[in-house]
Amino acid sequence: MLLAIIAGVTILAALNASSLIAVPTVLALLCAIALAPTVRWLERTGAPASLCAAFVVGGLLIGAAITVYSLAPSAESWNSRAPQILREVEGRARQVLSELSPSLESESGDIATAEPETTSPTAADDPPASDAKDEADDGADDDAVGKLVKEGQNMLTDMAIGAPRIAAGAAFWAMLTFFMLRDRAMLAHWGLSLVSGASARLAVGRAMRDVRTNVARYLLAITAVNLGLGLCIALAFWLLGVANAPLWGVAAALLNFMPFIGIAILALVTLGVGFASFEDPIIAFAPFAVVVGLNLIEAQIVTPMVVGARIRIAPIAVFVAIAFGAWLWGAAGALVATPTLIVAVAFVRRLNAAAHPPLPPHQHDEREESRRDS
Repeated sequence: MLLAIIAGVTILAALNASSLIAVPTVLALLCAIALAPTVRWLERTGAPASLCAAFVVGGLLIGAAITVYSLAPSAESWNSRAPQILREVEGRARQVLSELSPSLESESGDIATAEPETTSPTAADDPPASDAKDEADDGADDDAVGKLVKEGQNMLTDMAIGAPRIAAGAAFWAMLTFFMLRDRAMLAHWGLSLVSGASARLAVGRAMRDVRTNVARYLLAITAVNLGLGLCIALAFWLLGVANAPLWGVAAALLNFMPFIGIAILALVTLGVGFASFEDPIIAFAPFAVVVGLNLIEAQIVTPMVVGARIRIAPIAVFVAIAFGAWLWGAAGALVATPTLIVAVAFVRRLNAAAHPPLPPHQHDEREESRRDS
């Protein structure tokens, strides 16, 4: 047990230290599983496997590059507006709190007027204590906003410094995905050759076949649903007049890969941005309502219709996987946590089902009778 614990800690430390290679590797594996049906369909036209894999991976790279290039100015404008938005949200929050507690302010005013005026001669020259307190609070709030803005600028600086690492990771992902798609049959045979025993090899082969078909379709369906959700949110924000609506759509599509947590983060951010961008409280609340409403429609109607209930995972398992991925690899780990969990659960379930096939009807009845007799 102690050796297993030491081995687990060592593996976690190695995965954390090798995030530059580990994250693209996991992402390449997921993309290879999801894109295998597309490459297989292209190969039916008679095109070489290398050309089909290069076409799919190249299309993804070009699409990602165009998206990043087109949305970079929008992200930069939101970053420059961050201090103003934070201060506006803070001011609106204070205004709402003051409107919600007028009775407390009136009572405090009555008590203050009822007290006798016993001020010293030098008290008239000094500023009131309440004004000094307000100034101190304003200074503290400005410091807090300044710290948040500074942290955001430091994060952007780190991203700019780490741009070569991101480019290297993207190149590594593209090459690894290409080779996994092109040589998927050879890799499957090589993986089966590592398993000893005919029954175990048969169980692993059936599990790999299930992952190659059902899980690939599931991942593609989830990706299509998330892209549709992002498109709907971008269109709704454009109709509401929210600035840089396509950026919000892309953020919604990415964050929806983190069930429960991602959409909650997006809803809170849009709530603050809405109150900072619009004066009317109803219109300011509209972006938040749009995000929550469209997510409910997607989760309760669209996803069950498109995906179905073929892969059931407990919500607590999804939450723990996202938290573990965020702790291990940051935002990238949180995004790939749920698809990785889906693949792992499907593989393990299919492996167990193949390793323990159901009994024939007569043997099942005999076992039930023996249990009843005992």
